[in-house]
Amino acid sequence: MTKTISAAANPALANNLINQALAEKPEAIDVKVLPPLDNVVTLPGGYINAAGEVITEAEVRELNGNDEEAIARAANIGRAILIILQRGTVRIGSEKADDKMLDQLLAGDRDMLILAIFKATFGRTTEVPVYFGSELKQIEVDLDKDIKVKVLTDPINDRIFSVSGKNHEYTVTLPTGVSQREMIINSDKSSSELTTIMLESTVLKIDNSPVVSKQQVRNLGLADRRKIVEEINKRLPGPQFDSIVVTDPETGSEVPVPVNFGTLFRF
Repeated sequence: MTKTISAAANPALANNLINQALAEKPEAIDVKVLPPLDNVVTLPGGYINAAGEVITEAEVRELNGNDEEAIARAANIGRAILIILQRGTVRIGSEKADDKMLDQLLAGDRDMLILAIFKATFGRTTEVPVYFGSELKQIEVDLDKDIKVKVLTDPINDRIFSVSGKNHEYTVTLPTGVSQREMIINSDKSSSELTTIMLESTVLKIDNSPVVSKQQVRNLGLADRRKIVEEINKRLPGPQFDSIVVTDPETGSEVPVPVNFGTLFRF
């Protein structure tokens, strides 16, 4: 039964009850702070959904024996990497990852996912063979500390940029999973042919004319083709594998550590 006290009829009792309530200590709440999960990764570019929102959280999982068998059936390293990405990526934001979403990701985001899949499977450190002169040594690499990650400052507007060439002005976009997959599928082609494949999917306009055929990028001057590729590489977000160096104890010179997905997964 609830008893009502009228503050107007009995102000002294009402004040006493209020003071008593204020003096009581609230019940302690046990709050546990959980550490970040190893299988959750932050995308350096981000997935742009149908609403135009930039989603930067994704989840990966540890590879298992079923995945290993599927990877072993791949025709080459490139296709093996695609299988790892497809099977190891669980979700992007709150949506279940599928091939269409993965194709829309920037190439650097896909690299970030593959690196996260490796860490979820094998851990955050790995050993990489490095030559110090003629001596081969195993160097431990901390994938979190030693590999720098470039993040887009403006995830939407930084994807498209202008390049001033020798003969033309170009509107260029960063490569996505579509162009990365096409280059992997055609990995048996020459480096010049692979450059054409990438330029076809990344050069949006030449001056004010849209690029609608492969022949347009084939007809570009060699200096302009190289300039566009250089500008793309400068802006690519994601893990920067070429930034890892160690010091040669004998000469004191810096020696690059050859880290890539081939050396990590040991294909």
